[in-house]
Amino acid sequence: MTSDQAGLLAITGVVSFGLSYAGAAVGLILGHLRLPLFVYTLGSAVGGATTNLAVSGVGALAGSFRHTSDGHISRPLLLLMGVPSVIGAVVAILLFTSVSPFWSHLVIGVMLVQAGLSLIRSRKDAGTKLDSSPLSQRRRLLYEVLIGLALGMLCGVTGLMLGTLRLPMMIRYLGIDPKVAVGTNMLIGCLTALTAAITAWANPNSGLDLLAVLIVGPPTVLGSYLGAKQTARVSKETLKGWVGATVAFSGLFMIGEATESKLHRKQRVHRVRAPIPALVEPAVIPPHPFMVEELPDLPIMNREIEPDEDDPIPDPEE
Repeated sequence: MTSDQAGLLAITGVVSFGLSYAGAAVGLILGHLRLPLFVYTLGSAVGGATTNLAVSGVGALAGSFRHTSDGHISRPLLLLMGVPSVIGAVVAILLFTSVSPFWSHLVIGVMLVQAGLSLIRSRKDAGTKLDSSPLSQRRRLLYEVLIGLALGMLCGVTGLMLGTLRLPMMIRYLGIDPKVAVGTNMLIGCLTALTAAITAWANPNSGLDLLAVLIVGPPTVLGSYLGAKQTARVSKETLKGWVGATVAFSGLFMIGEATESKLHRKQRVHRVRAPIPALVEPAVIPPHPFMVEELPDLPIMNREIEPDEDDPIPDPEE
């Protein structure tokens, strides 16, 4: 590792501290905001994604411990949503190499914006639920398992914990208490990210940078632990508003990142396809003098030649 990379990783650690501190209060690590820094520093999209996932998992450990101490963990939800999430992440890493970063970030970003705005609007209806008919027990269990499995698989192929997508579903559609949803979401994301990172580490082509994890991980852990303390100090409706705003901003960031990467790729392809100018000018060969001189009139072989009086043509019969 060069000194420039070490300096960039130190800056990434400071940024990661701020992100984990702000995110842990609402059950998030905000690893998608850290991912571009890892990709730029390590010079590899795959290595940046796996390293970012490992840092997110390590950082979520401290926040999860704090939320567990404060009683913000639902064990049934952890079992029904967390176990399928871990299984989905492992299966995705083993079976799928990657997905298009543009489409994955664009689709996830749109979903985050919609979910975040939905949570913000729901603050006006405090004490009410999404609809008058609550989910049946069987349907609720099915949704929890499917959400965990789907988001776990997305985690494995995108390198993101996707807590920003899981948390609004817990609060808005499953009707879980915001504080319990915040703590359980962070613990599920922690277990999923760590399992996916360990699975990716077994693959020699994963690009996981352990030194980068050791540099950026500690400040992320500290920020996560300090930020998780703020969850117990705010009301449920205020916490719901914080979650909605954070999720919506994350969605806008991912949409912008996907659009910028698409435009950058088009410009790069255009530059590659441009005609390459000749490095050496072609040599100008002067014409040969024989090619420009006027040739003398030559006699035409098939025309009748008049005999010369001084040199008569002999008669063949003689």
